[in-house]
Amino acid sequence: MAANLTVRQVASLLGRNQGPEFFFQTAWSALNNVVIPKAINLNRPLERLHLVWQGRIVIATANMTNVAAESLQNLIQTIKLTGTHAAFKAITPINLTGADAFAWPKLFRPRGASIYINGARQENLDIPAGFSAQTVFGNTGTYDVEIHWDIPLVPIVPAAAKLSVIPFLYQQKDWGDTLQVFLTFADATALGTAGTATFTFSSFGSGAGSPQLFLFTNYEILGALAESVQSAVVVRNTQNIPQGNITAASSTLQRLQLLQKQKTTNILLKSGLVQAGTSAGVTVYNTLADNIFEQTQVIVDNKPVRNNFLNAAYKEYAGYSFDARLPQGYLPFSFMDSMNPLTAYPADQLAGGSVFELDSQVKTANASNFAEIIQEQYLGNPAAA
Repeated sequence: MAANLTVRQVASLLGRNQGPEFFFQTAWSALNNVVIPKAINLNRPLERLHLVWQGRIVIATANMTNVAAESLQNLIQTIKLTGTHAAFKAITPINLTGADAFAWPKLFRPRGASIYINGARQENLDIPAGFSAQTVFGNTGTYDVEIHWDIPLVPIVPAAAKLSVIPFLYQQKDWGDTLQVFLTFADATALGTAGTATFTFSSFGSGAGSPQLFLFTNYEILGALAESVQSAVVVRNTQNIPQGNITAASSTLQRLQLLQKQKTTNILLKSGLVQAGTSAGVTVYNTLADNIFEQTQVIVDNKPVRNNFLNAAYKEYAGYSFDARLPQGYLPFSFMDSMNPLTAYPADQLAGGSVFELDSQVKTANASNFAEIIQEQYLGNPAAA
């Protein structure tokens, strides 16, 4: 048992990661829904999932009229992880768009996920958002594309603080064999405005076959310590703000979203202009924008939790706190600038009649304004005996 381990033995166990292990492979086909047909293996504590999309995209006839800001990561529309927890019953810890899942690590680390086009790493999450030129992607040509998504199941902290997230690892004793992954795929309309361009998808490095999606699991080693961890579960879900609420300008604060009364580590407001002409079930941003909202506030009972006056100043503060280059259109409010999830905002302790919400001015009116909120929260009381 853990109580019999020496300090040296404990130090030899904590923080060891076994790297990505192959779990499943499936073909990518446009507008398909995929249920991974086996439960996620929890024979060791699970720290994150890793997805890789590999394929060839041929753009012919004409250059694209416009490439969407997050074009390639839109090819997965949604990533959902569900399961039944011993304490919290049926829950959906992860329900994110492919673009949001791709961007999330970049909000809290200097290095985010990666896209490779014809063998070169390319960046489309900066200010401005989007690839530097359509010669990178969007003009007629052949593009061998590899996209990586890291989906942490724990709060993201600097590498030096990773021991603080051990209680959030997924363990067999909590989940059993219930964890299931669901994926929704987009089509070429998620890439942007085609104009008269045509698209052909095939296997990586070939004009035949289909693109492939690979799922990997990343495990930590806890050994006997696993039995002495009091677990908690991070929940990270995308919620769309009703578009009709944000198309007109407003110089006064208005409610964007009621927030759940749970321990809250991070709140993200993402904003931009929605892409027109996408297929049914496909929703993407044409452009990302920082100028739609102003004086965005986390509010409890009409009082600001963080008294933000200027979104640009708060965004710089957030980027400085995490040594991160925050992308255009992404405004995170973090209660983990301590680098410890235990400093989460204790919304679970608010009174029954209290109102926990995200409010903002709408600075720029546009019929295409579009925004989402991700409230990262956790259930339980993380601790190690």
